Amino acid sequence: MKQDFLIALFKLGRKDHMAELLHEGHIFMNTAGYFSVLEDSSPRSDPEEGVGYCKNGDGMILKMEDQGDWLTLGNIIGPILFPSKTNKSVNIYSLHSKWSCDYGVPFRLSDLGFGDSFVLFIDTTEFFKRLERAAVNEGLELRWGRIDYVDRCTYSGPMGLFRKFSQSAGHQEFRVVVSPGTGCPLSLRLGDLSDIAIMGSSSERLLLERKLSNGEPVSATDLES
Repeated sequence: MKQDFLIALFKLGRKDHMAELLHEGHIFMNTAGYFSVLEDSSPRSDPEEGVGYCKNGDGMILKMEDQGDWLTLGNIIGPILFPSKTNKSVNIYSLHSKWSCDYGVPFRLSDLGFGDSFVLFIDTTEFFKRLERAAVNEGLELRWGRIDYVDRCTYSGPMGLFRKFSQSAGHQEFRVVVSPGTGCPLSLRLGDLSDIAIMGSSSERLLLERKLSNGEPVSATDLES
């Protein structure tokens, strides 16, 4: 099976927030619980954020015996979701990722609805080094990786912080989490990132092309912690 390589990481948001990220390295991380109670009109809303386990029950039929006959009482619709109080307190930093399968495909980040501006990390390895150093200085532990998207109609198993339902697959999320979490918003300051990142407008039509040098792209396993 051909391996899919990470080729780009973007942070999307308001122009003033992205400028603060670029020039001050401001990493603002809200909790999973915060995103689970956002109004549905917000593109960042996810009522199922932080769910611990999914038990698929879609299509099951409940019957009752009545004088030797089995009568249908109703059908179970959708999965049964089990919440996790621990996951709700974890802090999350969400990024949009592009992979080797996205080479040569034009895109507009504004289609995601997450903000009018973006910051592209042109040196992802150095970005994660600085982020981890800032977290350690605060006594925090980080994990990061690609979101695994699963079919809510068929999947049964653990959900956790790195798995979502496939209706969100277009977000191509790559996230950083602080665990066990602070239970409240968290800010880290990395300092000026303009040497390893650039900023632009989400409305621009963009395209990622393959490198012409001998440099190897970064695989998902190389960046997952």
